[in-house]
Amino acid sequence: MASNEALDVYHGDYLVGRLYNAQPLRFEYEPPWQASPRAVSLSPSLPLTRRVHAGDDVVAYFENLLPEGDLRHHLEIRHHTSTLFGLLKAIGGDTASGFTLMPSGEALGVPRYRPLSWSALAEHLHNRERSPLLSQQSEGARISLAGAQDKLLLMLMEDGSPAIPVGSAPSSHILKPDIRRLSGIWASALNETFCMQLADTLGLEVAEASYQLDTRACLVRRYDRAPDDRGGLRRLHQLDLCQLSGSPSSIKYESDGGPGLARCRELLQQAGVPARDLQRLIGWFFFNLLIGNNDSHAKNLSLLQADEGPRLAPFYDLMSTTLYSGLSRHFAFQVTGENRPGSIEKSHLESLARSMRFQPRYFIKQGLQLAEQMPIALEATRASLEEVAQPGKEQILLERLHQRLTSNCRKLPAHWSASQM
Repeated sequence: MASNEALDVYHGDYLVGRLYNAQPLRFEYEPPWQASPRAVSLSPSLPLTRRVHAGDDVVAYFENLLPEGDLRHHLEIRHHTSTLFGLLKAIGGDTASGFTLMPSGEALGVPRYRPLSWSALAEHLHNRERSPLLSQQSEGARISLAGAQDKLLLMLMEDGSPAIPVGSAPSSHILKPDIRRLSGIWASALNETFCMQLADTLGLEVAEASYQLDTRACLVRRYDRAPDDRGGLRRLHQLDLCQLSGSPSSIKYESDGGPGLARCRELLQQAGVPARDLQRLIGWFFFNLLIGNNDSHAKNLSLLQADEGPRLAPFYDLMSTTLYSGLSRHFAFQVTGENRPGSIEKSHLESLARSMRFQPRYFIKQGLQLAEQMPIALEATRASLEEVAQPGKEQILLERLHQRLTSNCRKLPAHWSASQM
């Protein structure tokens, strides 16, 4: 079915192309963008060498820009649309990408922000039933982040106060309140802050995260935004590994047919990331095993088109999921057919290393060293956050994280360094 309704896709001030509300969904690059020396493709599945793209590859790229699950369902109800195009039209102004989607013919305009105070934001979070993206669909806001967790996009002003981006204005930070949509999940914002800061202490390259005291939420600085020459922010192009592989978000897990660890390494290498970034993938894998993050799927890895070239993006969405009894006990990736963290043996890791084109001894050594270093980093991270954690559930969370992760650092490596009997 043909349709003239379209969304203009911009990279900064440059018109990249148009997304048409057609069956199948169609995207067309603008010839001036194709000829530009600054041109980049939306994804490898949508190369610049072809002007017109339609069908599954278009859907896979754009669908991965949207929230998932219940959050997406809420947005469908809120905006009276269940189509990918309709949702992008409603909330495509600021996404987890370097591109902005605007109704065709609508000017980008000067970025505008709605000032707030942290106390007002905290009151909003506390006193009303939180909807996905909170109130950001009002007053002209058109912003969205992919994922299955409530997030609020903010611009932090020079004095540190928050403001809500309006229209297509870029955001500088992501505020992640406690997850309340899943029963049995508590203090998730402090959990994520702890794990992100722990990773930073251990030398893993991660997005900067802090615990915002007024809102009791995890505040993450966006690594895909950088200062421009006009005193504002410019968007950096990034692709999560589902987008990079041409997979929709519904198959982000390896068990559903999504990219496995060997495929993740292959995708990053094909994209041209430096060797040190391929090695960072090893640290990410072992860190997630040690903290008990069983939701570490392919959408939690991204390729960032940085000024110096393609890079494995700083890590994000690190949280100990095994702390909560209602969440999966199985790791998101298969380790040579094994996805129970406590049952992963040296032989599994050796086979995984070979499939990822790493020397097995070197691969396992990285995990053992991380486990050896983590207990000291745990002490430092806990001490830092104990200063801001409230008595009760927040202090209990820090204690349980410390106990669980210390135990993991002792038990799991015993399997990694010993041959199976």
